[in-house]
Amino acid sequence: MRTVLPAVALLVLAACTSAPPSPPAAAPEASPAATDAAGLTCADAPPDVVGAALGLRLNHPRQTIAGNVVRCTYDGGTTEVRFRTGVDAASFAEGRREHGQVTDLPGFHDEAYRATAVTGEVVLTAVVARAGAIEITVTSGATADRAQRLVTDLFAAL
Repeated sequence: MRTVLPAVALLVLAACTSAPPSPPAAAPEASPAATDAAGLTCADAPPDVVGAALGLRLNHPRQTIAGNVVRCTYDGGTTEVRFRTGVDAASFAEGRREHGQVTDLPGFHDEAYRATAVTGEVVLTAVVARAGAIEITVTSGATADRAQRLVTDLFAAL
């Protein structure tokens, strides 16, 4: 599922109960040319780099790879970094529509936007950007400016 904010909100709610979190949702359908994660892993978003950029103390990354999507979640917060490969302008626009109300970030990589979701007292911001055929989404309680800096750092390291 391309919509990151509801998935992270569910993880937050699941963490507040004694029941174990539900398994991750299936990855979005990918075109035949984009059926793998192109070697991307959570090693490309280590907790020390992600935490420092966002101003959070994060550790113990958990990785989920489904098709062309790599999801990295961390203990110590409601932070997720997601890499998606094989993305073009059309598939990026589709994901943008699924986020609902967004704010465009003109001039930030090939195309980008941010979205905010509020669940109870938890405010999560997602910054989504595409450079070439790679999309990076950072969802966190950190500010959008910090998330944007992290996205830029992650693209530079790839």
